Amino acid sequence: MSEYDSYSQHPTGPGIPSSGAGPYSVPPNISHAGTLKSPPTILRAVEWLLALVCFSGTAAFGTHSSGAAKFLVFVGVMGWLFASAFLAIYFIRPPSLNGRAFLYAETAISGLWTLFFFCGSVALAVASCGDKCGDKGLGVAFG
Repeated sequence: MSEYDSYSQHPTGPGIPSSGAGPYSVPPNISHAGTLKSPPTILRAVEWLLALVCFSGTAAFGTHSSGAAKFLVFVGVMGWLFASAFLAIYFIRPPSLNGRAFLYAETAISGLWTLFFFCGSVALAVASCGDKCGDKGLGVAFG
């Protein structure tokens, strides 16, 4: 039989797997050593470290407990907790969390938290800039 089915003109190869097929999904049957070397685990570990640096640095150096500093500390702590939870899921690998729903939820949380980190950084830049930004015309870029 040829590569294409004569009736539908579609490839006759295997279909898309129903679960665990995404680039960030956790492979169900690999060892912990393989989990440590997988790109999603490495990225989550880097995210965990950077979130820790973000909220601890902002909490220590924050602009006298402004609203922007409190928001960035909140975003950093929650990002750190999410990264910790995802790392734990990568190692525990419950079968119910290997499907596309987990992949979509993980991607949505990561995207939303990236937006929160960006907005918090901009808000902290505006709060720490004060009147100096208005003199130089930088207030347009930072709000």
